[in-house]
Amino acid sequence: MKNILMIGLLVTLLAGCLPQPGSSGPSDDDLIGTLVAATLTAAPTGKYLPVQTDQPADATSAPGDSPQPPTATLEPTLTPSLTPTFTLTFTPTATLTPSLVPGDPVLTLGSPTFDDRFNGTTNFYEWDGTSASYQIEQDRMVLIAKKANSYESWSLSWKDIEDFYLEATGTFGDDCSGKDRFGMIFRAPDTTQGYIITISCDGSYRLSKYESEDEKYTVLKGWASSPQSNAGPGSTNRLGIRAQGELLAGYVNGSKVFEITDSTFTAGRMGVVVAASNTPGFTAYLTRVAYWDLP
Repeated sequence: MKNILMIGLLVTLLAGCLPQPGSSGPSDDDLIGTLVAATLTAAPTGKYLPVQTDQPADATSAPGDSPQPPTATLEPTLTPSLTPTFTLTFTPTATLTPSLVPGDPVLTLGSPTFDDRFNGTTNFYEWDGTSASYQIEQDRMVLIAKKANSYESWSLSWKDIEDFYLEATGTFGDDCSGKDRFGMIFRAPDTTQGYIITISCDGSYRLSKYESEDEKYTVLKGWASSPQSNAGPGSTNRLGIRAQGELLAGYVNGSKVFEITDSTFTAGRMGVVVAASNTPGFTAYLTRVAYWDLP
């Protein structure tokens, strides 16, 4: 008996429009697409977004021990006076930040065509559903996958792009494991399909595509780990994809980790993705999404 691929497809329709430069703005159903990709035997997938911010609580320092009064007073015959000859000054070392590596596309592409740091711009639709949530808070886009069922959901931006380098900088929340993940959808011709690249809490990455007309989910590059990935709760990664003609090349923190060819989708919109495999309410925090047009 044939194996049956069951795909649930959910498109969330909300009132209102997302403004875009130079136009009246697309309708909401053009802004949000939720693919509930389902029971995949070879490559389980998931779609969702959490709403909770999962921010670490402020640390509270414990009070120190109060000094005890002396039981007796000693009267020395001589009171030496100590005069230090010099004072040591400690200069803290610089905080380590992720550095650009040779071959990082950001080094050669110049200023980005699109650069959203979530500080007052409106390029992605914010919504809060039963399965996922996308909200902009405190200069971050907070993605929450409310159920640990491996379904992937996304919020699209408004502009079609064709050949580009696209990357998102994101941080895993304080509670994540395994294939809890965030990422991007790109070259989406409509709200229901496109290429999907994600990075997971265990430091793995994957590239897949969903074709809604044929209800077909295909893994193009299976889960693979990379020494360039930062794994675990609270870790930050830059996830990138270079799409140029049929060439699709993936990057983790500026290092190329795979390169394949595929011609299914040639242009379309991009968006942000979240899914939880292990942790209900898995949260990811995006601080930047940017792309550079390629000739």
